[in-house]
Amino acid sequence: MKAQFKIIVLVNFFFLFFACQKDDKKEVSFVLKKLESSKAENFDKEIILDSLYQYLSNRKNDSINRNYYFKVASKYYSIDKYDKFFKAVDKVNKLAIKEKDTVHIAKSLYFFGDYYEEKSQLDSAFSYYSQSEKLFKLINDTLNTGKTTLYKSGILLDAGIFTESEIKAITALRFLSKTNDTRLVYECYNCIAISLKELNDFKKSLEYFALALKQLDQLEKENYPKEKTIKSRIACYNNIGRVYQKMKNYQKAINYYNKGLQTKNIKQDYPKSYALLLDNLGYSKMKSGNYEGIENLFLESLRIRDSLGMDLGVATSKIDLGEYYLLKKDTAKGFTYLKEGYSLAKKFKSSPYVIQSLKLLMENDSKNKTYYTNQYLKIGDSIQQVERATRNKFARIAYETDQVEEKNVMLSKTITNIIIGSGIIVFLLGGFLSIYRLKSRNKELLFIKEQQEANEKIYQLMLNQQAETEQARNEERNRIAMELHDGIVNSIFTTRFNLMQLEPGALDKKQQLVEELQKAENEIRRVSHDLKQNLLFEDETLPEILANLIKAQQNEFNTKFDLSVDKYIDWSAISSDAKIHVYRIIQEALQNSNKYSKAARCCVFLLKTDDKTTIRIWDNGMGFNPEKAKQGIGLKNIKERVKSLNGELKITSSPEKGTTIEIVF
Repeated sequence: MKAQFKIIVLVNFFFLFFACQKDDKKEVSFVLKKLESSKAENFDKEIILDSLYQYLSNRKNDSINRNYYFKVASKYYSIDKYDKFFKAVDKVNKLAIKEKDTVHIAKSLYFFGDYYEEKSQLDSAFSYYSQSEKLFKLINDTLNTGKTTLYKSGILLDAGIFTESEIKAITALRFLSKTNDTRLVYECYNCIAISLKELNDFKKSLEYFALALKQLDQLEKENYPKEKTIKSRIACYNNIGRVYQKMKNYQKAINYYNKGLQTKNIKQDYPKSYALLLDNLGYSKMKSGNYEGIENLFLESLRIRDSLGMDLGVATSKIDLGEYYLLKKDTAKGFTYLKEGYSLAKKFKSSPYVIQSLKLLMENDSKNKTYYTNQYLKIGDSIQQVERATRNKFARIAYETDQVEEKNVMLSKTITNIIIGSGIIVFLLGGFLSIYRLKSRNKELLFIKEQQEANEKIYQLMLNQQAETEQARNEERNRIAMELHDGIVNSIFTTRFNLMQLEPGALDKKQQLVEELQKAENEIRRVSHDLKQNLLFEDETLPEILANLIKAQQNEFNTKFDLSVDKYIDWSAISSDAKIHVYRIIQEALQNSNKYSKAARCCVFLLKTDDKTTIRIWDNGMGFNPEKAKQGIGLKNIKERVKSLNGELKITSSPEKGTTIEIVF
C-alpha cells in the first residue's frame, strides 16, 4: 500500500512538471506547493527538485526565474540536501551578478551564510552575512538588514564573543523593531539576554528575557506555529533559571525549571529540553543544599541524553553526577563519573565542561592532583589562544568587509568627482578657482590656529595632572620608606643585638646569624631608599605584577615557575591592603621554594570558588614535615597576613613529595 502511494505521488508530480514545461511558469509554483504539502519521502522530493532545477536551467534569466531558484534551494535545505542547496544558490548568485540584480545578489550571499553556518564554518558564515548585510543596507531593506545583523550576532554568541554579540543584536533590534516580524524581534531579545547572562549583567539579562516572553505571547496571538513557540518558551524558562543559578538564587532558578517542566507532554514532544531542565533543576537543588531526589533527576537526564545520542549533554550529566557524589562523600562514584564526563568533554572539544571537570578533580583527587593541575594549566593556555584567535578572526572579517564597501564607495565617489571636476574646469576656471583657493587657504589657517590653541590647553592640563600625580606618588613613597626604615630595621637591629648576647658556645652559628641579619638590614635599607623611586603597584594591576614576579624567579635548580589566574576573580572588589597581603604571601612562598625545595616545577594558582578566593602555591620539590619544621619568620609572616585577610591557611607537605600551601579568603 505504501509503495502504491509513493508511485501515485511521483506520477502526479511528474505530470504537473511536464505540464508546466508547456504552459506558464506559474505552474512551477503549483508544483512547489504540492511538493510542500506532499507526504512523499525525501528521496522522492529530491528527484522532483532535481527535475525542477534542470527545467529552470533552460529558462530565461529573469527575476521570476531567479526567485524560483531560491525556492528550489530552500526545498533542498529543508530535506537536508545541503550540497545541492549550495549548487542552486551558487547558480542564482552568478545569474544575479550577470544582471546586476543587487536584491538577489544580497539574498544569495545570505543563503551562502546559512550553508556555512549549517556546516559549522562560522568564519565563512559571518563573512557572507556581513556582505549580505551591506547590500541590504545599501538598498534600504530594513527587514533583511536586521535579519543578517541578527544572524551575525548569533554567530558571535556561539563563538563566545559576548560583548560584540550584544552590540550586534541591539543593532539588529533597531532595524527589526520597525518591521512587523515578531519572531525576529523575539530572537533579538533572546540573543541580548543570553549575551548579558554570560557577561554577568544579570539584572539586564532578566529584563530582556521578560521582553522575549512578551514577544512569544504576541506570536501565539498571531497564530505562529504552536510547536515553535512552546519550544522557545521552554528555552526561555531554562535560560532565566540559569541566570538565577549564576546569581546563586537557587530557589528562583528551581521555580523556573519547574515552570518549564510543567509544559504539556514535554517528555514525549521535547525530550532534549526535558533532559536539560531535569539536569539544571538537580544542579540548583544540589547547590541549595536540598539533596532530596537529586540523584534520580541526574540519572533520568543522563538516560534520556544517552538514548538520544546527545554526547555533550551526557558529559554535562556525568560531571554534575560526579560533583553530587563527591558532596555525598561517595568519592569512588564521584571520580568515576567526573573522569567519564571529562573524557567526553575532551573528545568533543567542549572547553567549559573540560575546565569544570578538571577543576573538580584537581580540588578533590589528592592522589592525582599534580596530573590534573598540569592538564588545567594546558587547557587554560590553549583556551586563551583560541579565544584570542577567534576574536581576531571575526574582527578581521568585519574589517575586510568594511574595506570592500569603502573601496566601492570611494570608487563611486571618484567617478562622480571626475565628472563634476571636469564641468567645473570647463565652466568655472579662472576667477572662481582663485576665490576658491583663497577661501580654502583662509579656512586652513583658521583651523591651524584653533588647533594650536586647543593643543596648548590640553598640554597645560596634562602638566597640571602630571604634577598632582607625581606629588601623590612621592608622598606614598616617603610614607612606605619611613615605615620600612623606622619599623623593620629597628626590629632587626634589636634581634641582632640579642643574638650577640648568646652564650659563646656556638660561635660559628652566632657569627653566621649576625652576618645574615646584617645583610638583611643593609638590603632593607637599600629597598627603603629604592621605594622612594618606585611604587610597588604603580600603573599595574595585581595579575600583571604577579606575572612579572613569576617571570623574575630563577634559581640554581632551574625550577620552572607558572602562574594561573582565574578570569572570574573580581579584583575591583578586593581592597588594596588585601592585594598587598596576597602579593607578599606569594612572594614569601616563592622565596622559600627557591631556597629549600629543589623543585623542577612550581605553580601559583588564584582560583574563584563561589564567594571565596583561593591562593595555591604548589611545587614538586623535597617537601618537609610541617609539624616538625621550625616556625621561621617567613612562615609567621604568612600566617599573620592570612589572619589579616580573615582567611584559612593549609600547608600540605611530606619529604620527597612536594609542598602545597593553600589560603582561602
